[in-house]
Amino acid sequence: MWTEDQARALIPDAGTLKRGLELASPPKWQHLGRTDTAAWGECQGSGSKPYQTGIDLTEPAFKCSCPSRVFPCKHGAGLLLLLARQPQLLTGTTPPPWLQEWLDKRHDAQAKKTAPAPPAAEPVAAPEAAAEPAPGVAVAPARLERMQRGAAELLRWLHDLIGAGLAQTEKLPASFWENQAARLVDDQLPGLAAALRELPELRQQGADWPARLLARLGELYLLAAAFGRLAELPEALRADVLQQVGVNVKKEDVLARQPAVADTWQVLGQVTVEEERLLARRSWLWGQRTGRYALVLEYAFGGQAFATALVPGGQYRGGLAFYPGALPLRAVPTADWTFQGLHDDILDPGGAPNAVLEAYATALGQRPWLREWPATLTEVVPVRTAAGGVHLRHADSGQELPLHPSSELGWELLAVSGGYPINVFGEWDGRALLPITYTGAPAPAATTPAL
Repeated sequence: MWTEDQARALIPDAGTLKRGLELASPPKWQHLGRTDTAAWGECQGSGSKPYQTGIDLTEPAFKCSCPSRVFPCKHGAGLLLLLARQPQLLTGTTPPPWLQEWLDKRHDAQAKKTAPAPPAAEPVAAPEAAAEPAPGVAVAPARLERMQRGAAELLRWLHDLIGAGLAQTEKLPASFWENQAARLVDDQLPGLAAALRELPELRQQGADWPARLLARLGELYLLAAAFGRLAELPEALRADVLQQVGVNVKKEDVLARQPAVADTWQVLGQVTVEEERLLARRSWLWGQRTGRYALVLEYAFGGQAFATALVPGGQYRGGLAFYPGALPLRAVPTADWTFQGLHDDILDPGGAPNAVLEAYATALGQRPWLREWPATLTEVVPVRTAAGGVHLRHADSGQELPLHPSSELGWELLAVSGGYPINVFGEWDGRALLPITYTGAPAPAATTPAL
């Protein structure tokens, strides 16, 4: 069964979502129907003929007779939201001919895509053919020389900053940070520039900002120093450092050169943030057979949809090609990616807070610049703290992890839990957990919840 959150996840454009919400009203629709794999209806517009709107729920994909080239259009968004809110209104059980024709074409196309290729003649290898080198991240020598000069300049700048003391950073204007960041961009080090631009904001994020600023400066110094000794690093760590400083790796190269990991993947949760004129979406996946996490990071410009239709709670069968690195986490879905349905529970078995901290410490040892780590906490009770925050307390061990102060789910978790254990998935940043999704456990009838 679709939820409204899952429906909204497929509508990244705020304008389309707004118009879709306006159309998610039963009086605007007629001839509504659904099966296990499709939903359809006719939405009356300004013309005499209603718009025929259909959804292939197996991917999902959208079809509409309106002239819009946005998918989903406002009619598709409205129908999906209506399906999530009031599925009982979609009473038809036989798809209309216009929809069935579209579904049949999609089915035939998918069948051709997944059909096994005819056996080809076995290639004859050259007698002394060498194996292809392991994939990495390549940089032109001229660019690499310029980047390393910029990293060396950053190290000197950091030495001067620390030598003067952190106290004086309170008096520094925004231009102090921006000028250095601009020089890093000129030296083709956008990753270092982005990390530097985050530093002034730390002064507005709590009384412990000096300690946090010092930690970030140390992280930046470590990255710049590692980049300066790039040739001495193992290949996997070298790939990590290059990507961290801003060397882009194309998805096409990852798909072509990295082996795919086949599994049934569940979308544990998604975080969408606005970065200048772009929408960035982090989708966290968990492999049911491999038991590993994966991050699908995608960007959408303007009202465009994200390249991969991923629904929170959705299960997908197929392969993921992971970006090279010491801790492969970011991945790209392969062409055989297929939607398997929705699941209401978090299938990742998760663990207690100490297990999360141990896993994070191990990951940090492999990638010191790690910002978000996926974590599922099981059997935790949300509790209020004396300072007004919310912690997740493990029902058995009593261990607690704080929720991120920017999270809007704290009160919701308290209400849903009612003092009983729930399971929560989120991102751990080393200091707090940003909750993304949760599943509630039924309250025992014979006990009294803890206050």
